[in-house]
Amino acid sequence: MIDRIITSIQKTLTAAGVPAEVLAKVQFGEPPRPELGDIAVACFPLASAWGVAPPEAANRVQSILNDAAIPSIAEMTVTGPYVNIALKTDWIVNVLANALPAKKQTHPRIMLEYSQPNTHKEYHVGHLRNACYGNALVNIWRATGRNVTAVTYNNDVGSHVAKTLWAYKKFHGTEKPPREKGRWLAGMYVEATRALEEHPEWKEEVSDVLRKLETKDKKWFALWKETRKWSLDEFHEIYKELGLKFDATFNESAIKERGHKIVDELLARGIAKESQGAIIMDFEEQKKGVLILRKSDGAGNYTTSDLALAEEKFSKFKLDEAAVVTDKRQALYFEQLFMTLQAYGFKQKLVNLVYELVTLPEGAMSSRKGNVVLYEMLREDVVAAATEETRARHPEWAAKKVATTAHTLAIAAIKFTMVRTSPNKIIVFDKSEMLSFDGYTAPYLEYTLARINSIFKKTRGTAKSAPKNYQWNAVEKAMWGKLVRFGEVVNRAANENDPSEIAKYCFDLARGFASYYENNRVLEDDVIIRAARLALVKQLGSTLQRGMTLLGLPLVKEM
Repeated sequence: MIDRIITSIQKTLTAAGVPAEVLAKVQFGEPPRPELGDIAVACFPLASAWGVAPPEAANRVQSILNDAAIPSIAEMTVTGPYVNIALKTDWIVNVLANALPAKKQTHPRIMLEYSQPNTHKEYHVGHLRNACYGNALVNIWRATGRNVTAVTYNNDVGSHVAKTLWAYKKFHGTEKPPREKGRWLAGMYVEATRALEEHPEWKEEVSDVLRKLETKDKKWFALWKETRKWSLDEFHEIYKELGLKFDATFNESAIKERGHKIVDELLARGIAKESQGAIIMDFEEQKKGVLILRKSDGAGNYTTSDLALAEEKFSKFKLDEAAVVTDKRQALYFEQLFMTLQAYGFKQKLVNLVYELVTLPEGAMSSRKGNVVLYEMLREDVVAAATEETRARHPEWAAKKVATTAHTLAIAAIKFTMVRTSPNKIIVFDKSEMLSFDGYTAPYLEYTLARINSIFKKTRGTAKSAPKNYQWNAVEKAMWGKLVRFGEVVNRAANENDPSEIAKYCFDLARGFASYYENNRVLEDDVIIRAARLALVKQLGSTLQRGMTLLGLPLVKEM
């Protein structure tokens, strides 16, 4: 909504003779304190263009805008080089009450690939950051009109599979798989890694399994298909629980053969070269190192498959851009991959969106070492804690209601923990903190939304529109000013690929409501005051809910 005013200001300055190239440099921000207004115009570029001091440029801008009499502007003040603009609260209320529908998805069409787990390995909290970050980005991008196709990619072949299946047959071949087959299977990768460290002479056995899998040996291929389904079934349940929906799924096993052909083409065209039996791309001159396309024994690797995956994406979908979400450790690899694809002839835009790691207080997690926090174990622990907390707060609730509420709260807590931090910052994982009702957590947001819902239950209906020409107090004006910035926050989150912008906004909104509710009686006896405050609280609840939904949080109806 703020962008409408900024557009009006820009048009007014253009009409006053400000060149477009100068206007493009003028920054429109938020004043440092609510009492200064809703928009701050930094006049440095104008001062330079006009050959005057910045404060004089600010005074001139104020004069131009005063003459234009933009209807939504209540008043303006100049502070040094800034023009602080306060909007009419009634205009904000009216705009929010008649908000435009969500933007339709238009071109360019972009594919976002996220949550790329390995079958035959555990799904842990490191995977969660990728999944929750990607899910939030899809929601945010779509809300801002981007035409997004959401996909996932399963790494279902390779040495990790061979290790797991080797350990399965060597140590567990006579055992009956338990009900939780995926989790049981995933533990074997860690077991295999440790066994091979203690007995390096067994590595040839694993290599033999890998060769048989690649040649589709009847016995090993059948075992691969069976165990792969265990992992995929587990992923499906996790995605369902987390509310993740994909428009398509790619599997490495389906594209690896095509990847080998692309490597052959790169070699034949002189783009790739042979080095000690391996096929490589040499980026040493660009200071990007060397990328192995095929190993010296003729086996493919991740790169072999990723070349074919890129081709598959653009051939199956009419895309203008393809983005992939990974942790920062893979940044160089994707630079090399994209350079290879460009050399091969790709013209489309390729983007790698990176995020920092999720670590434990004692350091980084590693599947090889087995020091990871498994998703299922985390979920069970958080659900148990949420159940205890919910039962303590509502001893009168039926067991089913307690269980449903606790589960929803737990999933929200887990997901919010993964998106509340900017992707360029490390998350130090602390499951005891994520269920706090007092901090920067999902339970705090859920509790705020539940309190707002309870207010409207008492009114037996929704609030009417705010009374016209109501004399809003300073706190209420500031809250309306915060609410009108929601669209701006969503756009910033989309442009910066940072869901934490919305998370921080929701938290500030919830804190604002808590303070307002504590100091103002919402269900006031006076009909006019009551209607005004209900209208404010209604809009606050609606905006908070929209923000939480964009972050991918399931909503708790009552707490």
